[in-house]
Amino acid sequence: MPNWLMLILRWGGLALTVVMAATLIVLRYAGPAPEADATPEPTAAPLTLYWVLLVVGLIAAAVGFYVRRPKS
Repeated sequence: MPNWLMLILRWGGLALTVVMAATLIVLRYAGPAPEADATPEPTAAPLTLYWVLLVVGLIAAAVGFYVRRPKS
């Protein structure tokens, strides 16, 4: 496989994973606190999409690091 593709998989997947993990942390812990007597409002953030992108980033980074490792 070309070197540029492995670099994109490795570092792009790692960057995507870090960004999505930070987004999920911010949405989970730094979001507005719900009021005690109010019904929870559905969030406008597509949390399922963020989880999917996190997993895709992990897989891309794993493939990039695995394929480019030195062969013994």
